Amino acid sequence: MPTSSCRIAIMLVLTTIASAAGPVAGANAAAAGNDTVGPVVSVTPGSGKIDGEVRASMIVAAPAAAIYSALIECAKAPEVFPSLKSCRVVEGQAGQSWDIREHKVASWASFLPDMRTVFRSEYVPNRSIMFRLIAGDLQHLDGGWKLEPVTGGTRVTYEARVGFNAFVPGFLVRQSLTADVPKFMAAIRDESVRRAPAFADAKF
Repeated sequence: MPTSSCRIAIMLVLTTIASAAGPVAGANAAAAGNDTVGPVVSVTPGSGKIDGEVRASMIVAAPAAAIYSALIECAKAPEVFPSLKSCRVVEGQAGQSWDIREHKVASWASFLPDMRTVFRSEYVPNRSIMFRLIAGDLQHLDGGWKLEPVTGGTRVTYEARVGFNAFVPGFLVRQSLTADVPKFMAAIRDESVRRAPAFADAKF
């Protein structure tokens, strides 16, 4: 099983790869997922500084605008993720064409410093989010979200390449991502569906 420090590090990635996903509900929808709606997740080894490459997809019964709203919200994210101490936009305007965000995640031990990432995101509203690490406690992180209208809702696709510092073995990174990304995706689905009525008239 992954160590406590590895799982805190994985949470750092999960809160980052969502481009500061906002107040997502619990992962109770994970059990309801199937091969038709997802989430379907693939985690494979990378090379060089890349410990793992992730691809996940699901169909959400909500308009793209509702999903996009859930993905870009920053202020309430610490209320959802106990390990996430803060999420703040340090440059740019949240959810416009681009912004730079900083995340701080509580360490697994009181005598160790908090973990930190700073990443830049590029936005096409209701269509895509692309992000890349520019500073912090990971070696590498880049990827993005894509939203496409389909029958019954919106197809959500996420891809990322993740590289940790040397103290976290690559196989533990991939093991944790395989276990945790489906839950995280399902939680985003829950929150998007909850928000859907407010975006009933939204156009893609």
